[in-house]
Amino acid sequence: MMTDKNEKQKNWRMTLPEEWTVRQTGEDGTETEIPLRDHPALAKYATKDEAVKALVHAQRMLGKTPEGYVRLPGDQDSPEDQAAFYAALGRPEKPDGYGLPDMDLPDGFELREDLIGGLREKSFELGLTPRQVVGLYEWFLPLVLDTHHDMTAKAARLRETELDSLRSVHRGDTPSLLDSALRAAEAVGGRELLAALDDTGAGNRAAVISAFARIAPLVLESGLRGSARGWGEDLTIERLREMMQDPRYKDPTQREDSFVKKVNQGFELLYPGDYVPGSRI
Repeated sequence: MMTDKNEKQKNWRMTLPEEWTVRQTGEDGTETEIPLRDHPALAKYATKDEAVKALVHAQRMLGKTPEGYVRLPGDQDSPEDQAAFYAALGRPEKPDGYGLPDMDLPDGFELREDLIGGLREKSFELGLTPRQVVGLYEWFLPLVLDTHHDMTAKAARLRETELDSLRSVHRGDTPSLLDSALRAAEAVGGRELLAALDDTGAGNRAAVISAFARIAPLVLESGLRGSARGWGEDLTIERLREMMQDPRYKDPTQREDSFVKKVNQGFELLYPGDYVPGSRI
C-alpha cells in the first residue's frame, strides 16, 4: 500500500510537461536547469490539488507583511516611512524620550547638558532604540572618566615636577618666589589672568612662575612701599605668617582686635580684593 501511495505521488508530477524547467542551486552553489516535475519542493504535495492550493495561498500572501516582521525602507521611501520603521523598532517619539542611567561621577566632574542633549538628538536621528542608547552611554562614559582621570593625574605630576625644578634652584626661597609670582600676575592681569593661568595649566610651569617673579619688583615694589607706610613696618608675607602665629591673633582667649586688624590690613595691601588671610599660605 505504501508503495502504491508513493507511486501515485510521483505519477502526478510526471504528468507535468517535461519542457517545463526551473533553475535550481545545488549545495556547491552552482545552478542547473531541471524539469519542474523533478523539483524537490513539489515532493511534499501528495496531489496536484494540494500543490495548486499552496500556490494560491502563496499568491494571497504576496505584498502582505507577516506578523512580527518590519519592512526595511529604501532610499526611495519617504521620511514618514523611515520614521514608521524606526518607531516599529522601538525608537521613542522625541529625543528626550531616551532615558540615561545614573552613574557615579568623580567629585567636581559634571556632564555638560549640551553634550547629553546632543547624544539624544543624534540617537533619535539615527533611529536608535532606548536600549541601544543606554548601552552606548554605559560604554562611552567610563572612557570619558578614564581620560579625565589620566589628564588630572598628568597635570598633578607636571605641577610637582615643575615645583621640584624650582626647589632645586631656589630651595628655601621657593615659597617666597611663588608668592611674588602670584602677586605680580594678579597685579598685571587681575583675576582674569589668574583664572587663565589655572585653566590652561600655564600657572604650573616653572618658566612662567620665574618670569612673573622677575617682574614682581617692577610691578609691586613702588606700590607696596607707598601703601605699606601706614602699616608701620616692613610688609612681607613672611612677616604676616609670623604674626598669624602670635597669640594675639591665633589664641581666641588672648586675641587683640587692633593686632588682628593690622594683620588683615597687611593681607589687603599684599592681595587687593576679597582675599581671606591664610588661604594662600
